Amino acid sequence: MYYMEYKMTSSGKASRTIGSRLLRNLSAQNKDIFTTSDAQKITETSPAATRVLLSDLVSKKWLIRLVPGKYLIVPLSAGENAEYSENWYVVAKYLIKPNPYYLSHYSALNIHEMTTQPLMTTYITTPRRRQERMVLGATFRFIAIDPHKLWGLEESWITPSEKVKVSDLERTVVDCLNNPRLCGGISELAKGIWKKRNVIDYGKLVKYVERFGSKAVAKRLGFLLDLYHIGGSATDRLREFVTSTFVLLDPSLPAKGKRQSAWRVRVNLIPEELMQIIKT
Repeated sequence: MYYMEYKMTSSGKASRTIGSRLLRNLSAQNKDIFTTSDAQKITETSPAATRVLLSDLVSKKWLIRLVPGKYLIVPLSAGENAEYSENWYVVAKYLIKPNPYYLSHYSALNIHEMTTQPLMTTYITTPRRRQERMVLGATFRFIAIDPHKLWGLEESWITPSEKVKVSDLERTVVDCLNNPRLCGGISELAKGIWKKRNVIDYGKLVKYVERFGSKAVAKRLGFLLDLYHIGGSATDRLREFVTSTFVLLDPSLPAKGKRQSAWRVRVNLIPEELMQIIKT
C-alpha cells in the first residue's frame, strides 16, 4: 500500500513535498549523512516506500548512496555536477564503518593543519582491504594495515555533529616518514614538521618510532630534526637506530643525490629546497 501510494505521487507535488520535508528536517539536525531508518522516521512511511523515495532522490542527484542503507545529501555548492563537498572526512568514516580505521597521511596532515595544499584524495588506513572509491569528485583511498598497528589515534571534530578517527600528530609524522608518497613527499612533510615544531611531543615521537620498528623512519626523522636544529635530545636517542645501510630521504623520488653519513641518508632532493622551508 505504501509503495503504491508513493508510486502514484512520485512525479507530482506530493512526492516533492515529502522529499523536501525529509531534506529540511535532516538539515535542521545537521545530518549530511543519514540512514534509511532516519529517513523513515521523518517521512513516517513504510520501509518499502522510504526506499523508493530515497532511490528517486538519488536518481535526481539530491542524494548519493554511500553504502547500503547510508546516504549523503549533495550540498547545494556542488551544483549540477555534484563535484564538491566539505564533508569528505565524514564520508570516509561512513564508507568504512563498522570496520576499524583512521584518517592518515595527507588527510591527517590536513586535519592537523600541517599543510595548505589542496586535497583531492582522502586516505583511510584500515585492516579491511577496499577498492578506491569516488564520491563528489574526491578519491577515497584505503591503505591496508595489520590490526595491531592501529595505535597513536585520536578523534577530531570535523563538523558540529561529526567527529572522525585520525592519527595523532606524532603518529602522522611516523606514517608519512614511512611512506612519503602518500603525503606529497618529504618536502611537504618537512613543512608540516617545521610548522608544528613547538607543538610536537618529541619524546612521544621517538617512542612511536621505536614501536613502529622502521630504521628508515628513524634515519629520515633524525636527519630532518638535525637539519632544522629542533627536537632537543630526541636526535641523540634516534642515533641508536642508525645502521650502516643508506636509505633514500624520499623513496618516492629517483635514487640519486649525496650521501649524508651521520644519518645514513641519501639526500635525493635539492637541499636548498629543504632549507627554504624555514625561511618562509
